[in-house]
Amino acid sequence: MKEKRKREAIEVRERLPHVLVEDILQRLEIKSIVRFSCVSKQWNSTIKSRYFVSTHLARVKSPNPDILLGGELVHESKPYPCLRTLGSHSGSLTDVKYIAKPNNRSLVVTGSCDGLVCIYDFKRVLYVFNPSTRWCRFLPRAKIQKINCVRENLNCNSKRPFLGFGKDTLTSNHKMVWLYNSFENPHGQTTCEVFDFATNTWRYVIGSRHLICDHDFKSHPVYSDGSLYWLTPQLNDKETKMICFDLHAEVFQRTEIPIDYVWPHRIIICSLNNRLCVSAMKINGIQDIWSLKSDKVWEKTHSLDLSFTAFGEYSGVPLSLVAIFDKTQMLILWQSLDNEVLLLVEDTETDLIIPTVCIPKYLDQAISFIPSLMTI
Repeated sequence: MKEKRKREAIEVRERLPHVLVEDILQRLEIKSIVRFSCVSKQWNSTIKSRYFVSTHLARVKSPNPDILLGGELVHESKPYPCLRTLGSHSGSLTDVKYIAKPNNRSLVVTGSCDGLVCIYDFKRVLYVFNPSTRWCRFLPRAKIQKINCVRENLNCNSKRPFLGFGKDTLTSNHKMVWLYNSFENPHGQTTCEVFDFATNTWRYVIGSRHLICDHDFKSHPVYSDGSLYWLTPQLNDKETKMICFDLHAEVFQRTEIPIDYVWPHRIIICSLNNRLCVSAMKINGIQDIWSLKSDKVWEKTHSLDLSFTAFGEYSGVPLSLVAIFDKTQMLILWQSLDNEVLLLVEDTETDLIIPTVCIPKYLDQAISFIPSLMTI
């Protein structure tokens, strides 16, 4: 009976035009596509082709991304996973076991681009990773990581600048960018390293003339529409600004932000719905969110009232804005003063903020990503 069913399945598969098979496969979820890659060599070749991967990515883009959770493992003696995923539909946490946590090191996760993220520490570890397929590629260390190792051995202070990851939208080439305030001239100069995935090497490009924030969570660069963005520190009583790095031209320029004077630690940048956003926390507990439209005009889109909540006292710094769901709900990462970590949903139509998932305290990073088959 099994042999008969197998023969019938093969006959049906052979009668179907391959163009139709490809069209059907492109509409499936990632897990199903990965399983179907074992059906035949032809199907496997089709699924791994660059055309299929890019076409599938264009089709699956939806308003509800999945979430990758990461962070430092506080209890070193316990086998906590270093990464977890949260499905936008299932609402359940799933361990990502592909990458083990290096001993005595915490891992940082970049923002996503085409369903990929980079995972790294500040001295030795660097990967590009697909959370959907568990595909992983080890990458050579940047100069800043090697410098940090040497400075640590000499008992000198090391820098902890955050890595940027994005795509040149004109050539579709992905790039990593490590921008940091220079050791030699820390008062007005930066050093910039760019990673070329084609040659698997790092190279220097001309850095920004403006320093960047490099000491806390505001330092994470944000990718949006072919460029990476960093906040600049407040110097000489001037307002906090933003710098932009064009991933095609590989040049920096300074950008204004739509927020009046506010303390630098109360401003963050992020990407929501594929649009660059700037958010600031006022002293009255109101967090305003501005979004950059396609015509390069800032638009105020949300105001979160955090002056009083039922789940803890706010810390005074802006909450991390993770993703927009169904165009009306915003996913927010909340870390209370007693270190409890929650994922909250803010309904933009009713202004209600509702706790949804309580996550382990060591997971203090939440990255939205679109499931994809992408590799580089």
